[in-house]
Amino acid sequence: MNKHSTFIFLFSFMLLACNKGKNNDDSCNGSSTRRDIKIGIDTAAHLIDTIPIVTTVDSIGSIDVPEADKESVRMEIEKRTFTITAKVHKLSKHRDGDWKVKLTDGNDKYVNCESPNMGCEYISNSIFYDKMEKVRLWIETNKDSLEGTTVTITGVAFIDIDHKYPRNAAENEIELHPILDIHYE
Repeated sequence: MNKHSTFIFLFSFMLLACNKGKNNDDSCNGSSTRRDIKIGIDTAAHLIDTIPIVTTVDSIGSIDVPEADKESVRMEIEKRTFTITAKVHKLSKHRDGDWKVKLTDGNDKYVNCESPNMGCEYISNSIFYDKMEKVRLWIETNKDSLEGTTVTITGVAFIDIDHKYPRNAAENEIELHPILDIHYE
């Protein structure tokens, strides 16, 4: 491959990558990420207990959770919702268009909470669509002032299989995904 061909290949790859991420309103991860469970369109979504368990960043990261892979159905822990009040360590927008609100207890414990991309072609089938839409609007409205503030988040427990590397996440890889409610404390 000559320099010109290499450049064209890399440029084309970058364009395709952009179409899979935050520049594409229709992006919403692949099915290998347990997408159906993340956004509440799986067959067990109606079993989720929406009365939240009030917990802390440290406590949710200490829950014993089973191993999950891309073929795993919704686990028992993923049929629960949790409410956490904590400081926002970081707010970031993922390549798939999700907003990630990383909460911290200030003692090197973290939990990731995510608001799904509302442009995803599957999201309208979610039982939580209306709540997710309100959360997304709230985050978009407050995104410039979130980091360093204390918020209360309620969301559905989700065992993330995408991030098996150190990244300031809950020790057990639990996330709150989707976020069902967020507000300043």
